[in-house]
Amino acid sequence: MVYRNAFFQMLIKDAVYIKYFPPREGGDKLNLDEFTSYLNSHSIEIDYKEFSKAVIAAKEPFIFKTNTERTYPEAEKMIVKISEDGMKAVCRFIPPSTGGRIMHKEDLLKDLEFNGVKFGIIEAEVDKYINNKQYCTDYIMAVGKNAVNGHDAKIIYKFNTDLQAKPKENDDGTVDFYDLDIIASVSEGDELAELIKEDEGTPGMDVRGRLIKPAKVEKLSFKYGRDISVSEDGLHLISNITGHAILDHENKVKVSNIFTVAKDVDISTGDINYDGNVEVRGNVINGFKITATGDVIIGGTAEGVQITAGGKIILKRGIRGMGKGILKSGSNIVAKFVENTTVQSGGYIMADAIIYSDVSAKSDVIVNSRKGYVNGGTIRSETRIRVKNAGSEMGTRTSMEVGVDPSLLRRYKTVQNKIEEVMKRMEVSSKSIELYKRKLQNGDKLSPEKLSQFKILAMEYKQDSEKIVSLQEEFMYIHEEMQKQDGGVIEVGNRVYPGVKVVVVDATLYVRNEVRGVKFVRDGADVIAKHLY
Repeated sequence: MVYRNAFFQMLIKDAVYIKYFPPREGGDKLNLDEFTSYLNSHSIEIDYKEFSKAVIAAKEPFIFKTNTERTYPEAEKMIVKISEDGMKAVCRFIPPSTGGRIMHKEDLLKDLEFNGVKFGIIEAEVDKYINNKQYCTDYIMAVGKNAVNGHDAKIIYKFNTDLQAKPKENDDGTVDFYDLDIIASVSEGDELAELIKEDEGTPGMDVRGRLIKPAKVEKLSFKYGRDISVSEDGLHLISNITGHAILDHENKVKVSNIFTVAKDVDISTGDINYDGNVEVRGNVINGFKITATGDVIIGGTAEGVQITAGGKIILKRGIRGMGKGILKSGSNIVAKFVENTTVQSGGYIMADAIIYSDVSAKSDVIVNSRKGYVNGGTIRSETRIRVKNAGSEMGTRTSMEVGVDPSLLRRYKTVQNKIEEVMKRMEVSSKSIELYKRKLQNGDKLSPEKLSQFKILAMEYKQDSEKIVSLQEEFMYIHEEMQKQDGGVIEVGNRVYPGVKVVVVDATLYVRNEVRGVKFVRDGADVIAKHLY
């Protein structure tokens, strides 16, 4: 018999003997755990110390007498070990004793099934063992089938969905308002989006016959508004109109026409409220409002107006807010200049100058034309402020703040003011309630009117107490969220004049002396200025 790994065989004669076959040609040594387990299962006693000495010295097979005089013949034995993940069944074999039954292929297959191996049996490996038995040797008799993972569904949009698309910036830093290219125009019949369906994958199975499910995949379906149709196979979105397309914050595709005002927005038009884009080729006269779900483009001047857009706002000749002007955009705002106006942008803000205005941007604020100055008011950005000049020689109070979501900051201040308001109201109510209580304790009778007033005050005080708890919880939550902000950067290419206040997250720096070409960043609890170039 040709073999490599060490193995043993039980011989039954006048007593029970163990025949030991030492390893050959670099084969594995005897597995002592396997050996002792086999003997114990048959109640065979042996002098392990003497046997071990004989094993160590053995160069050729030898027979060792045990301390057991008699036992029953033992058939050829198969030991099955299934891996923890159930994907592999490894078998080892021990030869039959003298007089023991030899294992045939049918026996082996039945034993596999008895040991729970029901799938992935490798017939070639079974035949390999049956045709050339190697005892105390690993045979991989079964291998499971891994699940094949599929892929998530995906929607490919066929129009520009990038909210950060910027107009062309000239070499001198000014903006080319006639080369905007920021409207995703579509024609009737254009494909807006394609749906790549999810692939569920293919299940697998372990050697025990248990199903292995592939990883879950994400299913998607189109979200779309009016004037859009879906192809018969459900995989394509088609525009039914000529206009423009947008992808809103809920990943909903919308198309709409453009409402164009060829002249001024004035008494002849009234306020404009439109579901789509609005383009005004003339001026917007003082006091009028424009509200649009898409973009708003003003070709002329705007004075004392309120403009609210779900998309971008573009003011080719700027805005004089006159202290009552408001710009509120869900995306970017581009203006020649901004003066005495409150501005809130869901994207970036780009202008040649910002004067005495309260400006907030979710993304960058860029005032970087040749003069590019910010003078007076407050500029806020969650990410970056980039200007050419900040403040003025007159020391105008100018504040630049970065690193905190402006909407979060606005909510923070609103909640803070509400807390102060409720606390003051509770203080007044508390004094009145105490006054009524003292009267009742002194035995004074309250008129029905006073008694009713007392009950109302007590109820309102209780409601305010509950409200203050809720407000304080929200206040702390917002405060914690603000503390998580990583900070931003403020870049000033030319001059920063005294009187400018710089805030990065919650760190503040007041500029006392003029500095040039710097960027402000947070360093620990402080704001520091670094050279820009």
